[in-house]
Amino acid sequence: MFKATNTLKAKHQFGRTLVLAASVLSMLLLAGCISSSRSYNNDKNIVYNGTMYNMGNVKQVKTIVSGTMHGDQQMDLKNVTKKQFAGLLDQEKQIYVRMSFEFDDQELVYRAGNVTSWSQFTKMKNSFVSAGNQISKLMSDKKKIQLKLK
Repeated sequence: MFKATNTLKAKHQFGRTLVLAASVLSMLLLAGCISSSRSYNNDKNIVYNGTMYNMGNVKQVKTIVSGTMHGDQQMDLKNVTKKQFAGLLDQEKQIYVRMSFEFDDQELVYRAGNVTSWSQFTKMKNSFVSAGNQISKLMSDKKKIQLKLK
């Protein structure tokens, strides 16, 4: 009779251990599911020359490449060719070139200065295009929230 009580007690203890193990396993599985769900912040910022531009609510980004000739005559230089630019430089010794990004109601002037040659203009434009690509990557990456432009 003593043996029957021990067997019953052992079966009862095994059942408790099995329930405890199943509970621990299910808790670990649930903890894995909960920790894998992530929410990302939509606030994105661009920092340039000590100024921070908030991109969280920006709907449209425009690029502006303009040139100012003598007499305050402004022209669009976004799609200017080498031959056209050389023609402009024949008229003037230098052109004041301004490259900027427009974020809805904010403007980020990226490069601005006097240009005296096509090579100088293409270096400015390549740097500007590179910055535009970085801004595009920032806006498309859910995890990245800040970009420091140089």
